Amino acid sequence: MLKFFFYLCLILLSLGQLTTISKTGESSIYLFDLAVLIFSVLGVTIIPIIYKELYMPKYLVLFLLFSFLALSSLIFNMSGLNGYELLVSFFYLLRWVSYLLSGIIIFNMLKHKIINKDQLVISLVASGVFIALAGFIQLALLPDFEMLNPASGWDPHKNRLASTFFDPNFTGVYLVVILLVLFEFKDSVFHNRGVLLYSASIIISAALFLTFSRSSWGMAAVVILIYGLFKYKMLLLMALLVGFLAYFAVPRVQTRLSGTTDPADSAQFRLVSWSNTVKIAEDNMLLGVGFNAYRYAQNKYGFLTPDTLETHSGAGSDSSLLFVLATTGIPGFIVFIAAFMFSVLDSYINNKSMKWLVPVLVAGLMMHSMFVNSLFYPQVMFVWLTIFSLSNYLSHT
Repeated sequence: MLKFFFYLCLILLSLGQLTTISKTGESSIYLFDLAVLIFSVLGVTIIPIIYKELYMPKYLVLFLLFSFLALSSLIFNMSGLNGYELLVSFFYLLRWVSYLLSGIIIFNMLKHKIINKDQLVISLVASGVFIALAGFIQLALLPDFEMLNPASGWDPHKNRLASTFFDPNFTGVYLVVILLVLFEFKDSVFHNRGVLLYSASIIISAALFLTFSRSSWGMAAVVILIYGLFKYKMLLLMALLVGFLAYFAVPRVQTRLSGTTDPADSAQFRLVSWSNTVKIAEDNMLLGVGFNAYRYAQNKYGFLTPDTLETHSGAGSDSSLLFVLATTGIPGFIVFIAAFMFSVLDSYINNKSMKWLVPVLVAGLMMHSMFVNSLFYPQVMFVWLTIFSLSNYLSHT
């Protein structure tokens, strides 16, 4: 049953925005969120009964402490929120906790042999291939997001692969993570599956390129740079050659990279977002404004207008770490960073066969999350927690 729900979660997560049940300006309900919640509750209930023991992966302890601080920050700020605002903020916290619990369940599924490494890795790769192929279809059928109802709040992406996520930046980070999985497990999982390995790599790489997401390209560059310097020198040379050819052969690549200095470019809006987040964080260093009451804090500070109050961007900052600082204060920020650093060290020291898996993943995610709040995007949360669980399992087997 748990294996079925794991696959169901992955399928629904891959379908992204197509699984919307209810969408309002301030909150949305998706089938994948419900599936992850059910998966987590079932796992926490069933595993201790059937297998007599629920293992706790070491990396999760600090993340659980962060969750406690996030709840404390919300309670501390509840007097400044009305009933509806408090409820919406609590559901964001519930989402975070349910995804965190899913990591525990995946770790226990590995420990109790409910699922094995190969099945887990291949299912993740399959999700990446599906999202890439769905992106190609989206480019053919919906190349211009300005065709969508403006009230839906989507950014007007044009001729960019956004796939089922309806956002090229989040699609891009997901694809980079799956490429990392392909690269790291190419010998242990795909040694007899060469056709699958190369086909998936080509499809996902092409989709990543077509997102025209600078943050995702930057994340890919970080991943390639680390592997190129410490493991495979040839990879670095090949990446430099491909990047050089792409820059001069595809005019839009030059436009995207040079557009960073354009005042009308989205990069300039990120500077505004960072500035606003820093201002809110400076005034709420103790426990933040409450996790996740950030939209309401922005409104009180006058950073949102009636036109932007209910947009998707209103709920978060264009930086995951600044978002954590603003919503949970210095204590939450320190614990959150420490949780990732502990996972990096644990993987590097104890996971002898794949010591670079989590360090490279975290380096790439941290780079990407400087520009987009990707660490808390549901699909990305699920996949990095899954990889953390897998690495922790491999480190101690």
